[in-house]
Amino acid sequence: MAWELLPVNYTDATWSGLKRYTEIQNSDGTVSFQDVTVYSQKENSFFGAKEANRMNEALNTLMSMVESGTDLYTAFQNYFNTQKGLFEDTADATQAGFTAYIAKLEAEGDGIVETIKTDYRNEITAFENQQEQLFNTWFEFIKSQLGDDVAGNLQNQIDLLDVKTDGFDPRNTVFSADGQTITETYDDKKIETTFVSADKIIQKLYENELLTLTKTVTFGSDGLTISEEVK
Repeated sequence: MAWELLPVNYTDATWSGLKRYTEIQNSDGTVSFQDVTVYSQKENSFFGAKEANRMNEALNTLMSMVESGTDLYTAFQNYFNTQKGLFEDTADATQAGFTAYIAKLEAEGDGIVETIKTDYRNEITAFENQQEQLFNTWFEFIKSQLGDDVAGNLQNQIDLLDVKTDGFDPRNTVFSADGQTITETYDDKKIETTFVSADKIIQKLYENELLTLTKTVTFGSDGLTISEEVK
């Protein structure tokens, strides 16, 4: 059992002037006096039986050891060595617990980071696969319109558009600077074809510059279906 140090912070209570008391009349005809003096440092001025008994017990133990011929120096050395061992054991246990806690946090952190990396990689892979499928679907659709020669697709499209007719009427075809829109005009009609995304095309038919019909072409995510909606 570790030694509990005796208090060494006792102070003398102080007050200003004479002490003050209030007289109290008791029911049995006697009187009592209540101390109403205002003190300073009173909280550490009390020396009670508990402290006195502990001091006497410690002194009795030391004197008994002296009278029995005990080497106090050796006894104190043994006591302090025991206390040192207890302290070191507590410190080692605390250090071991802290080290284990840090290792656990590190392992949990590594696991969380690895999960984030794996989830991110899976999401990126799924996105890449989806975009590749959409592009292949779009490319196959465009290639079927442009021709088999991939290198000459654009020129083929221009040539085909030049010979497209609506009642044998030639069309004038213009490509936007960003390559996203194709405009065909003939007589009082105009068709604008816009590639709004990898899986959607919108065509608008104008007559005398008034929008008359809008067709939305959507490529299915399965790469096998195409839906058209005309309004």
